[in-house]
Amino acid sequence: MVDNLEERIREIFADILGMDATQIDERAAFDRTPGWDSANHINLVVALEQEFSITLDVTEIDTMLTFDDVLRTVEAKL
Repeated sequence: MVDNLEERIREIFADILGMDATQIDERAAFDRTPGWDSANHINLVVALEQEFSITLDVTEIDTMLTFDDVLRTVEAKL
């Protein structure tokens, strides 16, 4: 399940950030990934909420600053 979850999240990142999914890895971070700005952060949150039928609160959204943060947060919600 984790691999599938990770791949689904990677595809969402790639779609929102306009990147190839192979470019998204555990080093992807808000402050060093092209296209991951505050507007796309909100787009990412909305896409994750829709894809996984979850609701993220403000604290969770504010702490999702790396790919691993996002993966852990979504995994905890499922």
